[in-house]
Amino acid sequence: MVKNIVACVGGGQLAQMLGQAGKGLEITLRSAAKPDSCAFSDCEPFVENLFDQENFTSFIKDVDIFTFESEHEGLEFSDKVLMNNVPIYPPADFVKIAGDRFLEKSYLSNLDIPTAPFELIDTELNIKELEIFLTDLFSSKTLSPNGLVVKTRHGGYDGKGQWVISNAHENDFNELSKEIHSVIKSPGCIVEGLIDFSLECSIIAARSTKGEFASWPLTRNEHQNSILRFSYSPILGLDNLEDLEIQAMHIAQTLCEQSNYIGTIAVECFVANNGLVVNEIAPRVHNSGHWTIEGSKTSQFEQHLRAITGMELGDTSCSGFSAMINLVGVEIDAKRFENQEGIFLHWYGKQVRKDRKVGHLTIIGSSIEQLNERTKKALELI
Repeated sequence: MVKNIVACVGGGQLAQMLGQAGKGLEITLRSAAKPDSCAFSDCEPFVENLFDQENFTSFIKDVDIFTFESEHEGLEFSDKVLMNNVPIYPPADFVKIAGDRFLEKSYLSNLDIPTAPFELIDTELNIKELEIFLTDLFSSKTLSPNGLVVKTRHGGYDGKGQWVISNAHENDFNELSKEIHSVIKSPGCIVEGLIDFSLECSIIAARSTKGEFASWPLTRNEHQNSILRFSYSPILGLDNLEDLEIQAMHIAQTLCEQSNYIGTIAVECFVANNGLVVNEIAPRVHNSGHWTIEGSKTSQFEQHLRAITGMELGDTSCSGFSAMINLVGVEIDAKRFENQEGIFLHWYGKQVRKDRKVGHLTIIGSSIEQLNERTKKALELI
């Protein structure tokens, strides 16, 4: 039986697009967020303080399923949601793991899924001890001959909360240690060895309440200043693509089955010499899967709602070539994109700020030549 009301905490563009997908399935997304949320034109808004019990009772009333817009919002209410006999998909325990880089890397390692080598940074280190720790780790090349990256355990995205050490001198470690020391206690930090890779990619997949599994072709991702700017699917020019596709599906399916995961999931990977190395898990719909809105028979957003509400999963076949361009910190004249065949503007309605994702373009083509031509046109129109 199709569930009619799905609730989440968070009102960003992911909730917005889930709300849009829900309309075609006769599913309402109830979104708890600030009044200026970009999702509210497509969702049922809830702006009251959820920490007030009366407000929370109103929020959860008649809700069939609780889900997550991101791994950073909603977990604090999961116990109360379950006390109201509302199922949570994906499971809150897994979302907690995916939102903590140390737990995430440990979980992946326990499943024999390749990751970057990593260590937890001792929260009790003083600045000088931290400097010595990082200097020795970098010099010894214990984690990687290519350098290190320090990441906060929680939060941080689009390059925030990350410090790359690839060509450092001794003096740099002192300043770096001063900066990092402020966060090694809260939210805590891990240090990873830098991976030598040829490109970044992701697999978007979904598992339903009935155990049905489906995925899309691997997506190639390109970043600028640690922010995703372009995604392309299918990936071209890799001799071992078939092997990588098989490995990616195995990774995603293993994660889903071992954690009883329900919903859409994204697994971000590096393509290294020996195959895929997992960088991060996103327990939700993901930026690199936006191309599926026009590029596949079933979008990642529709698939998520199908998966968590007990419906059969949709067809993930793709008839051509797709690309996605993130619109970051730019104003757009929407009229310029009207009647542009194969080019689709998705505007989030956010206030434009530097380095803020305010929309995206999806581009489709029946051939790679047509896709490239339309992508070039789209870039000219931005």
